[in-house]
Amino acid sequence: MRKILKLMLWSLGVITLLLSATIVFGPGIYARMTAPAHAFGARPLPAAPDYTQRSNWSAWPGPGSPAERLPDGMTPTPLDIRLASAFFLHPTTLGDTEHWVQPMDHEETRRGTDRGTVSIQASVFNDCCRVYAPRYRQSIVSEYHGEDIVSRIRTIGYQDTRSAFYHFLAEIGPEEPIIMASHSQGTFHLVRLIEEEIDGTPLMKRLVAAYAIGNSLPQALVDELYEDIEVCSTPTQTGCFITWDAHEADKHPSHWSNQEEQDIWNGIDYSGFDPGPRICVNPVTWRTDGTRSDKGDHLGALTLEAGYSDLDTSLGELVSNTVSAYCGDESTRKWLFVNGDRDEKLKLQGFWSLFMRNLHGLDYGLFWGNIRENATTRAQAFSEAQ
Repeated sequence: MRKILKLMLWSLGVITLLLSATIVFGPGIYARMTAPAHAFGARPLPAAPDYTQRSNWSAWPGPGSPAERLPDGMTPTPLDIRLASAFFLHPTTLGDTEHWVQPMDHEETRRGTDRGTVSIQASVFNDCCRVYAPRYRQSIVSEYHGEDIVSRIRTIGYQDTRSAFYHFLAEIGPEEPIIMASHSQGTFHLVRLIEEEIDGTPLMKRLVAAYAIGNSLPQALVDELYEDIEVCSTPTQTGCFITWDAHEADKHPSHWSNQEEQDIWNGIDYSGFDPGPRICVNPVTWRTDGTRSDKGDHLGALTLEAGYSDLDTSLGELVSNTVSAYCGDESTRKWLFVNGDRDEKLKLQGFWSLFMRNLHGLDYGLFWGNIRENATTRAQAFSEAQ
């Protein structure tokens, strides 16, 4: 019996040690696994995209655009009656480890961008807006690859997105209202793009709102970096900034995901800001307080299978009245906590469901109907105010 007890205690100790090591070293190990075998700069970089070429845009107004897809039973809004244009920066979709940044002709990445994020995320804006979503030289870099590499690679992606933004502005004309939107890596670029090209410029008069989703962004962005932009605190406020980062409400955030982000643009470089408060705007109530939303106000989520079918098919079922959410407090870096008792179609199943905490990939999909309605509401409020 004593031998069995010792064996059990020894096994428990080993398991605890392994879990602790995973928590502490996991992100660094992952960064090494996803880094290319060659040093950054050892090979020529892929050429910058030419945004006069339609192929360098994932979404462009008109037939065939993945951003024009809709769930079952929804009727498309004619392009000519939409109130604004939306500029959307997609998240990381590069999956190989041969390149530090994506070549524009990397077909697997192009397909994943179109069928995944642009279909699922950018499509929320196809009622209010004519949607544009550029491809860019995205990367898989993280802070664990080194500060210098992070800065250099982030700058490459940013230069592409800024170039695309200039082309977008020339395409839509000088009076068109604009919505800026993004997710994850796209949000890192959007933060800088807003600071350098919109905030404090005449373009502020055309900004409906910025939906910078998928990162726990610091309050310092609007307090220290931006001059004219405030956090959106009501559903109809315009010229303001929206962000959230979704997480399972019934599971505690992991060690590394609850830490401060370091590689955010601060107006000078990508070293970020001093630790401080975070921003969370609830995408059901569109408020910044910690009030939990009602399931009855949930206008619909896309299922986990949405988007990956052919581009000429629907996004599938829109599941409504099942999600509630609330913004956490500072002790949990203001995650947007999502109820665990939502419809099973909106949750991972099987073995991997045991590990699902951060709902990063569902930041848009869980609230697809509410974001769509709110973007139109803000565009209408903006139009009426003019």
